[in-house]
Amino acid sequence: MKIHETRHSLIRRACNPGNDQAWEDFVGRYRRFICYILHEIGISKDDVDDLCQQVLLSLTQSLPSYDRSRARFRSWLGAVIRNSAFTHLRTLKRRGIYLTKFGEQMVVKDSQDVPGELDALIESEWKTYVSSLAMGRVRSVFQGQAMDAFEMGLDGRSADEIAEATGLAISSVYTLRKRVKKRLYLEIRALTAELEP
Repeated sequence: MKIHETRHSLIRRACNPGNDQAWEDFVGRYRRFICYILHEIGISKDDVDDLCQQVLLSLTQSLPSYDRSRARFRSWLGAVIRNSAFTHLRTLKRRGIYLTKFGEQMVVKDSQDVPGELDALIESEWKTYVSSLAMGRVRSVFQGQAMDAFEMGLDGRSADEIAEATGLAISSVYTLRKRVKKRLYLEIRALTAELEP
């Protein structure tokens, strides 16, 4: 798949049951995020893969009805994950299986805060997910001292400390950090456009 392919095109193609490649591309983009959110909700390791498959099945069925004028894609995806997790946790509770504190809160009918908390978690983890993917792309472009200088800066080290540790001039530290930061910003924007129709 082309990197600059429009995300609307991918969704349209993924809706076609005969287009296995488009569906694989779609799953490749979102599976890791889905699994991470399920894990954070408190779904057991043993159940995460199965429930992820259920979420993907739900997406297969509901993707054709996704309307970007009604919700951002990440919000819609989050709702599909939340609903699948809620159904799974309710089933476990009926069977008397132990739930984590967050999982227990999700199935309590009176709790109005849990969906809000879960939506906030999904929103936060989405940003982390996109940033992580962007950082991977940046690492493929910048190596060695440029990444070292940037990552040391992220760890809170001053330009002087970075210069001393790497043997670079302070001006080079600032220049390298600025280049990497700019590329990271551009990659985050590109990924946001790719992943959020």
